[in-house]
Amino acid sequence: MRSPSYYKIVDHDRAWPDLFEEERGRIVPLLGIGVKHVEHIGSTSVPALGAKPILDMMLGVTHPSDVGQYLECLKSIGYEHRGETVPGTLSVRKAQPRRFNLHMTEYEGEFWIEHLLFRDFLRARRDVAQRYEDLKRRLMVTFASDPPAYNAAKAAFIESVVEEARLEKTSPDRS
Repeated sequence: MRSPSYYKIVDHDRAWPDLFEEERGRIVPLLGIGVKHVEHIGSTSVPALGAKPILDMMLGVTHPSDVGQYLECLKSIGYEHRGETVPGTLSVRKAQPRRFNLHMTEYEGEFWIEHLLFRDFLRARRDVAQRYEDLKRRLMVTFASDPPAYNAAKAAFIESVVEEARLEKTSPDRS
């Protein structure tokens, strides 16, 4: 099976943050939510980090009763509901004109917190971000045609970074 053209690691594109802002600019007024409820996550949100050319975003849902309405609204701008990725988090994808993965989850819930911890730690620690990129490039050689295996192979690294970020956030200043 041939891998989709977007399922490869490419060098960081400085346009990614702007593309995120444009897409958030469509989503926020459409759903009638605050800007803080849509975050850019994943490797495309980390400066200088190579990534798959797919922008990952997180939509924080405050009221679970809004999910159905959000899904219908997002459908009107090209998103399709892909199911639950982890318990309590829905995957919504837009493939045209650019690939966006939107993770709809509880605002400030565990999924939300962990993804922001990971992103912010990689932004602050270029050495860790580089190790992550090196790992992703090695794994892509083996798992380019098997996205679930690729994601599973990254899991231990991601979990260790999230744990380190939690410890750093809760520890008193060590300087």
